[in-house]
Amino acid sequence: KEDLLALWKIWVPATLLNFAFMPMWGRIPCVAATSALWTCVLSSMRGGDVVHSDDMAGGSVSGATFQLMKEGIGELFTSQVDTDTALAHICVSASGPDKVGWVSLVADAVAGEGGNITHSKMIRLGHEFIILMHVAVPPEKVRTLVSHINSNEELEPLNIRTSFLTKRQTGKYEKAQTGVRIHCLGKDRPGMLAAVAKKVSEEKLSVENISTEIRMDRSGNRLFSIDCDCTATKQLTKEELDTLFGDFEVLKDELGFDIVDIRVHMASG
Repeated sequence: KEDLLALWKIWVPATLLNFAFMPMWGRIPCVAATSALWTCVLSSMRGGDVVHSDDMAGGSVSGATFQLMKEGIGELFTSQVDTDTALAHICVSASGPDKVGWVSLVADAVAGEGGNITHSKMIRLGHEFIILMHVAVPPEKVRTLVSHINSNEELEPLNIRTSFLTKRQTGKYEKAQTGVRIHCLGKDRPGMLAAVAKKVSEEKLSVENISTEIRMDRSGNRLFSIDCDCTATKQLTKEELDTLFGDFEVLKDELGFDIVDIRVHMASG
């Protein structure tokens, strides 16, 4: 409503003045100038919003470093092992002396036998190169793929290990009704991950995916980043969301995080 009123206040008078008094050669520049003004006004009104405060899960939260959002859960928190039942799934892990070309060799070995790498993390840590990946492959090719990468002499220094992944058994678990995405960033200090993980556990959230990394800012400070995807088997009420947000605000102050960003995704229906 506010946007529509602002639009009328700017565009209606500008259009009337343009066609009533502006010569033909000046009408296009007039429209361009009005458009630039409207963009500035709209940016000042809505710039930086994740959603309007009235639509936020848990209500409005002050501070640009703590943003909350409510969306549909969709397929954001599903595992491909559970959804792609027509394929076989394996986990490939490896570690060995760092060498140029490891990623190319592993990816070629997997692709050459019909495998598709979906999720992966490959990183050099000191002298070692570490690989963790999920590979989806047609069932009739899975044995050949595993045999090929385990017997590949070029890959032997990586000490590759493979394991088969199976989907959850129907009836053994409850479907996720709420997804929570948590992003934290602050100056590195011991115990940050432990504190966040403990808080997630206390909130009765199940971790689906969590990753951490060290970043360096322009001043040379070590920043610790945490990204955590969690689920709950029920739709959280407004009171439960308020408690969740409040608890993480307290944790933000205790650990000195610069950013704590929480986004809530609800299952539709």
